[in-house]
Amino acid sequence: MKILAVETSCDETCAAVVEGTTILSNVVHSQIDLHKEFGGVVPSIARRAHEERINLIIDKAIQDSRFMIQDIDAVAVTAGPGLAIALEVGIRHAKELAKKLDKPLIAVNHIEGHVLSVLAENDQYPISNIQFPALALVVSGGHTELIYVEKIGKYKIVARTMDDALGEALDKAARMLGLGYPGGAELEKRAALGDAKKYSLPLPMARSKTLAFSYSGLKTAMFRLIDELRIMNYELSEQQVNDLAAGFQWRAFEHLLRITRATLNAQPTMPKNLLVGGGVAANAKLREDIKKLSDEVGGQVWFPKKGMYGDNAAMIGIAAGFKAQRGEFADPEMIDRLPRWRIDEEMI
Repeated sequence: MKILAVETSCDETCAAVVEGTTILSNVVHSQIDLHKEFGGVVPSIARRAHEERINLIIDKAIQDSRFMIQDIDAVAVTAGPGLAIALEVGIRHAKELAKKLDKPLIAVNHIEGHVLSVLAENDQYPISNIQFPALALVVSGGHTELIYVEKIGKYKIVARTMDDALGEALDKAARMLGLGYPGGAELEKRAALGDAKKYSLPLPMARSKTLAFSYSGLKTAMFRLIDELRIMNYELSEQQVNDLAAGFQWRAFEHLLRITRATLNAQPTMPKNLLVGGGVAANAKLREDIKKLSDEVGGQVWFPKKGMYGDNAAMIGIAAGFKAQRGEFADPEMIDRLPRWRIDEEMI
């Protein structure tokens, strides 16, 4: 089944054509330059940019697939979670396409897309080796969640962030250091040049036994530390920036690993296989740390192939293919944006 998938949950306008777990095309148009001066995504600007580009992106995805649009068997779209007014752009266009082509419509949860992104044609991590149940770790700009995957299509959130997502925290730390937006990738570069233990930053929820993530306290501590250093020196030196970046990244990752380790070891029946998705997983140091954790608990870990970490429509198409196999099609008259849709909730 060839599926045309559309993704507009935040600030990337995406379309792809997927057949099973084979990606026939995958087009992503980033809006980073539009939001850079604001230090974060502005929903109204995101919606307008989606409206301006979506038809071109869909046409490009069809063209790159080397198929005709008449060859499409179904249309899939991200229904949530995400920015409401961004989601509605993709949903509206997907509805129109499904009606025009007289094809079924499939509504996909964005987080399920990240979970199943590891299944995309991947020579390094053969999907035939993945056994379920498994545990999925999704780390992105808007989400930090550990999800028990009983099987594809059946999920339960076992740990999630109480406040900020890891990606958001990294971006905000980078902004405090004057590294611009989005800052996660730049923070990673500077952290590689720094001494992570030069300055004292707290490990979030170090004494708590709660299986949950929290980054607000770490951000506050970082802000205060930078403020103190600037009072003494006025401007941070290059090495101070490197050391602060390294310290923040170390503590942020250590917290993520601690909660993940505790979850993996919470009970003997907890699966040790770990599926990792989301834009933050593109960080090489984090992947290295997660691989070490997986080896420590005697499990296996799977990451998406290059180009599948951030938001994209191919992962939505892959998730849609499994939903189609289960006959889970959406009524075009009923489908609506679901900005807070949890992966373990039925679509309303």
